[in-house]
Amino acid sequence: MLSTTVKVLWSVMLMQLYVHNGEAGDVSIAALFGAASEDLKVVIDDGVRYIQRNTSFLSEVHTISFTGAEQFKPSNSVYSALEEICSLISGEIPSAMILSADKCPDCEDIAGIASHASNPVFSVDHGSYDSGSLAFKMHPSPEDTNSFFVDILTYFQWRNFIIIHDGGNALEFLQEVLSIQKEREWNITAIELASSNHQSFLDVSVRIKAESTKNLFVFCSAETTAKAFLVWAQQTPSADILTANYHWVLGNIDMSLDRTFKTDLERTNAYITRFGMNYTREIQFALPTSITTSTNEWPMRDRLAFDAVISVGHALRMYREWEESQGSSGTAVLPGDTQMPPCPTASAVPTQNTLTTYLRQVAFEGISGNVEFDDLGNRVNYTISIYSGQFKTLDQMRGEWTQNPAYWEKKWKRKWESDGHLNVTYHNYAAERTVKIVTIEAEPFLKARIANSTFSETGSWVGNNRYEGYIIDLLERIKTHVKGIDFDYQIELVSDNKFGSQHPYSHIWDGMVGDVIRKKADVAAGPLTVTPDRAQAVDFTYPFMSSGITVMMKHPESVQHNPFRIMYPLGIEVWIVNLVAFFIISAMLYFFNYFDPYEWRAAAERQETFEENADNFSMKNSMWFATTSMFLQSFDASPRSNAGRTLAAFWWVFVIIMVFLYLLNLTHFVTSNKRLVYATTAEGLLDQTEVAFGSIEKGSTYYFFKKSSVPEYQRLWQHMNTRIPSPWVANIKEGIEKVRDSNGYYAFIGEAAEMNFKASKKPCDLLVAGTFIARTTYALAVQKDSPLKDQLSSAIESLRDTGVLEDLEREWWNLDRYPLECRNLTTWEKQGVFSLTAVDLQGVYYILLMGIVIAVVTFVIESFFSCGGGNKKSSSRNGMGGGQRMGGGQPIGGGQPIGGGAGGGGGDEKMWI
Repeated sequence: MLSTTVKVLWSVMLMQLYVHNGEAGDVSIAALFGAASEDLKVVIDDGVRYIQRNTSFLSEVHTISFTGAEQFKPSNSVYSALEEICSLISGEIPSAMILSADKCPDCEDIAGIASHASNPVFSVDHGSYDSGSLAFKMHPSPEDTNSFFVDILTYFQWRNFIIIHDGGNALEFLQEVLSIQKEREWNITAIELASSNHQSFLDVSVRIKAESTKNLFVFCSAETTAKAFLVWAQQTPSADILTANYHWVLGNIDMSLDRTFKTDLERTNAYITRFGMNYTREIQFALPTSITTSTNEWPMRDRLAFDAVISVGHALRMYREWEESQGSSGTAVLPGDTQMPPCPTASAVPTQNTLTTYLRQVAFEGISGNVEFDDLGNRVNYTISIYSGQFKTLDQMRGEWTQNPAYWEKKWKRKWESDGHLNVTYHNYAAERTVKIVTIEAEPFLKARIANSTFSETGSWVGNNRYEGYIIDLLERIKTHVKGIDFDYQIELVSDNKFGSQHPYSHIWDGMVGDVIRKKADVAAGPLTVTPDRAQAVDFTYPFMSSGITVMMKHPESVQHNPFRIMYPLGIEVWIVNLVAFFIISAMLYFFNYFDPYEWRAAAERQETFEENADNFSMKNSMWFATTSMFLQSFDASPRSNAGRTLAAFWWVFVIIMVFLYLLNLTHFVTSNKRLVYATTAEGLLDQTEVAFGSIEKGSTYYFFKKSSVPEYQRLWQHMNTRIPSPWVANIKEGIEKVRDSNGYYAFIGEAAEMNFKASKKPCDLLVAGTFIARTTYALAVQKDSPLKDQLSSAIESLRDTGVLEDLEREWWNLDRYPLECRNLTTWEKQGVFSLTAVDLQGVYYILLMGIVIAVVTFVIESFFSCGGGNKKSSSRNGMGGGQRMGGGQPIGGGQPIGGGAGGGGGDEKMWI
């Protein structure tokens, strides 16, 4: 039914075409413009000239002229606009009318309203959704356009995206897209371009970057607004929205993009999808001659206006041919019944002219594609080409959407290889196109080359030469073995630097897997682990490498630890108490020795033993007794008294307990830097509590443990997920850095292939466990049901059978160049990972060295004091004039006399030794 939401009209641009009888059979076509552009006037004039030159449209006795009026009085309401239209029809008696710019922010479908007053009326704008318009709509109908947009959004599997529009009319046009968002579980954010200026565009870019999605759907009522925003984004790199991170879908069909601007878009590396209606395999359309610019660069409105003029010519041709078949000739061929009927009065019924009937039969290939109309004036039997890509593949054709598949099959005499209106089968086979491959930087699989002026004029690598690694060599080998396609490919890095995981709530995939799912890439190549979840979303080729989940830790010899950790088996308070007990026991032994009547001193006084035994348990000797018995060594003497022996017995019990408790715990602390060497299973990791372990958050290893039904793996994931601080890392680079910075208190669980490569490089401070917790495989990922799966799998199997895969692995993992890597270890160095090394026992050596130093210092002190005491003794003896005899004539100190002589005061002096 007719729309009831018509608003105020602020600018109407009219072109009036009329054909009337004139003298000598002349036919005149006149155009009446409002604020029309010069280009549009030239386009219309070109269309009229084409009809004039081509005598198949009109007979030679008729001539066509074109007159363009310069001004048209603007109308400020729909009523005044219709009044002007009806006045023109009554005064000029045109045969057809083309309304341009009948869709603007303040007005709706004027052509649709006018078509109910008189026809034929042509519309070159989008029209209104479900308006009931009878006008001849050069633009695809809103219903068909919405259906096309839904098919595109479904194909790319967008779940979360932004619609950028220029006002309410644009959103009203997208009614079907908006109405099914709940059914399709789409999360749509609408952002309006309030005006076409820098500040407005900047505000929109800020809002875009604030959203999590990178999918942008641009559709504006005015193509110029959409293009202006695209140009601004390209010329404003700081906006950071026209980059490889974003996927732009340009909803305005056939947006005019010149070659220079396309080159500029290639440099942005943004992924852009756009649509065109002028693709055809039959070059049958009329080409304008006055404008030298390629029609591909024309605005959509100019193309549609040109084809509207040509459609009038085809209708006149069919009408002329019918009249001639009825016997008419000369000027009678056009008897004057092609004029538009006047607008009806209140009591009259709207009518249509003969030309309207023939316009519904028009079928030709125009510069906007196939031009045909149904009984309601909707354009039918057209095909929209889809171009999607980035960089050099910006103009690569992705597929076709046809309004009528049955017509397409009849026209091209082959089957439409799709169940719906969208067909991408030819694209999927990749027979004659560039295959888009998305990958990720991960040594040695792939890394960026360093710029070198030797290889390019700019000093930078270009194209696929920007990267090197195992994946690059693998793709080159596949290219030589794949069958059925040329396999020309373009490599791009994944924008978010992720492998691919599914959001638990929105179910949107990110990373390389997400790019493949959303058709942004044909193939994902890299160390992409095959998992059940990923296998449900994409197809995997035959595996090109086997790997496994293992543990990376810091090498034991690189772990920095306290050399005196041999003291750790006993707590500091235990050492203090033991030291106090040592002195107490020594003091008690000394006390017993002096005061117990049965100890050595009392026995010596009773001359029951040698006199020197009286000091067996002096304070110094008591401490030595406690020390030697503590280390289970022999001693010089033991207590004689029952009290002393009781004390010694309990001291020995105390010492035995302490020594054995110390020794039992010593191994754990001495080998603390090797705590994970033997932990190669889930149980081994769970059996220790000192070392934290984690993996890449939401990576393949993360989900392997999370979704595993094995109890040990479930416990392992729970342990990691509940640990504070979180052990998860963003990528393997961060995981390796965390291992190096943790000083042995963090272990990284991940894929062995990449970790083995990292561990084999300097500074050789990493160690990867030699066994796997679980086995994994790497494969290329392609879109579901893609023919590339079988083609690539066949090539990979061939490479495996011929040993190429093994050779590549040996080359990139340096298996043939051990001397250059950390793997050049002797047997003793390899065994040092498990056995005790000098580094592990350095504390023991430090204690021995300390003992040596103390002994030497003591020796020096004793020697010094010994020398000083000897000199004093000699001086004393010299002063006495020799030895003296006392009492019974015994010399002091047991000396023996030399020679004889009487004792007493005055005898000869004798020498005593």
